Amino acid sequence: MKIVKKIIILFVSLSLSAIFAQGQPQNQPQNQPQNQADVPKDELLKGELVPEDDDKGLTEEQKKRKKDVQEQEALWKNPDFKGYHRAFQELHQLSKAFANNKFRLALSNFQSGMNTILKMRESVEQFRKDEAEKKRLDEKWYWQKVDRKAREERVVSREKLGAKQQAVSYFTKAINHLDEITNPDLRERPEYKRLLSDVYRSWIIAEYDLQNLPQCIPILELYLEIDDNEKEYPAHKYLASCYAFEENMIKKYGGGSEDQMFKFRYKKNVHLLRATELKYGKNSAEYKHIVNLVNRDEVISVTP
Repeated sequence: MKIVKKIIILFVSLSLSAIFAQGQPQNQPQNQPQNQADVPKDELLKGELVPEDDDKGLTEEQKKRKKDVQEQEALWKNPDFKGYHRAFQELHQLSKAFANNKFRLALSNFQSGMNTILKMRESVEQFRKDEAEKKRLDEKWYWQKVDRKAREERVVSREKLGAKQQAVSYFTKAINHLDEITNPDLRERPEYKRLLSDVYRSWIIAEYDLQNLPQCIPILELYLEIDDNEKEYPAHKYLASCYAFEENMIKKYGGGSEDQMFKFRYKKNVHLLRATELKYGKNSAEYKHIVNLVNRDEVISVTP
């Protein structure tokens, strides 16, 4: 009987093992992403575009040339050498090492700018909370409350202004570093485009809040040219607002011709329509409403 029981237990164990094995995906390691879409986007930003010492894709001839070059550089090593021909600098800027260095600097400046913005928001939130919790026994009249609120808003405005100006300087440095990467293959990598889009977007938001709307236009145009960024409706909303600002400045204060004003008006309407289309769809009531506004705007612009 004991032998029979052991045989039955063994048979049940084997059956259960087979059932659990069928539940696992074949040829797929456990706890691993099944495709690239499962990889978090933040994994694209690792501080370098491509490995500098990756020889897997090199041919035997390329490997030999690389080894010879390294030996020659060791023989001619001179840290004080200064080149007087621009071509050598341009060749250096095409290298992986130069690109990785600039990419790391750009990423560092972008993160510094974002940290500045986040710290400012936390500080403002804490300031508002502290002010709300204070007891105001000395405030007997309504005007005292209004005056205090105005002083608080001035403090907040100064802090926001200083932080955003500092953040813009960081974002500008990041853009300059990325622009110095001239290797066409590396500029097409998703890591490069992702960081460039993030820096452009953050720069635009900060500059727009600082009321530097005309300066936002060229960066917004560049942002829309990157991959699928053209499908982001907020970018068109910002751009339509910037063109509307330019149009109104000419209308109110001059400083430009009528042709320039009509040009800004046209571009404003184009991006206004595109933003509405992307957000609501062409068959929506919102889009039809904007079409009517644009048609009325265009009729006014050509009416003598």
